[in-house]
Amino acid sequence: MSHAQAPPPRDDVRISDYAARVIRRWYIVVLCVVAAIGLVILNTVGADTKYQGQATVFMGQPLSPGGGQTLTAGLSTNPTVASSYVRSDAVTAKAAEAAGVTPQALRSHLSVTQQGGTTPAKGAAAGTTIAISIRAPKSWSRDQAREAVGSLGEQLIAYANTYQDAKQKLLQTQVATDQETLDTLRRTVDRAEKAVAAIDRSSLSPVDRAAAAGTLLETINTAGSRIDEISLQMTQNQLLVTAASTVEAAGYVQQPSVKSTTATSKRSSLMVAAFAGLIVGVILALLWDSFRRPRSAA
Repeated sequence: MSHAQAPPPRDDVRISDYAARVIRRWYIVVLCVVAAIGLVILNTVGADTKYQGQATVFMGQPLSPGGGQTLTAGLSTNPTVASSYVRSDAVTAKAAEAAGVTPQALRSHLSVTQQGGTTPAKGAAAGTTIAISIRAPKSWSRDQAREAVGSLGEQLIAYANTYQDAKQKLLQTQVATDQETLDTLRRTVDRAEKAVAAIDRSSLSPVDRAAAAGTLLETINTAGSRIDEISLQMTQNQLLVTAASTVEAAGYVQQPSVKSTTATSKRSSLMVAAFAGLIVGVILALLWDSFRRPRSAA
């Protein structure tokens, strides 16, 4: 007794039917792929090599005058202020003059964005990092792109370091005063020690030598204490100067640089276009019969 052969699974039938539709309308798929690639080629015709100037600026981490706490309110924690400053008329005009371009052209190709801040200590605010980018048009030279982004970066750093620079100057003035005071005290000690030595070599009686040297020894002792105190103070101020010029100060994370680039990557664009055209072509091939099939009469 023969058994009837089981029909193929319903899913296999559907897949075979879809594949047949696509193969039967293969020219639709080809036309869609060609059209997509053609649009990309037309869009990239005449796309010359351009220059992109880049610089990344750390806005600094200013500390309190005594160096104990981080200042949480200021330019370093407010990227909006930094972006507005770089885009301001005065700043862009100066950068445009340095690059030999118009301020309008510079602003239209300028991008200012905030990057991830540094990880702050407990209770401190994170420092802000600002990326400055100029997508130079093909009429600009490499040097013009570099001059423009360099000028913007330098102006932003100078602006961000307003507090730190003033702090350094005050501390350096105090260090210089401390050094002058130390020099004076050391000369006083040196003169007093020489006087005591002269008294010791004199023919005075021990009682008279002790009486004459008493005031000088007190002067040496007092001056020595002051020297220790001021030396410690000067060392602390020198450390604060170093912190203000390194840890606290704004500066470049990435120095101004220029690289050659194109408006888009042609190879990757063609690959994406071909893939997109293939998908659209397959969809149209599957639906083509539905578009052409007349509706049945009611």
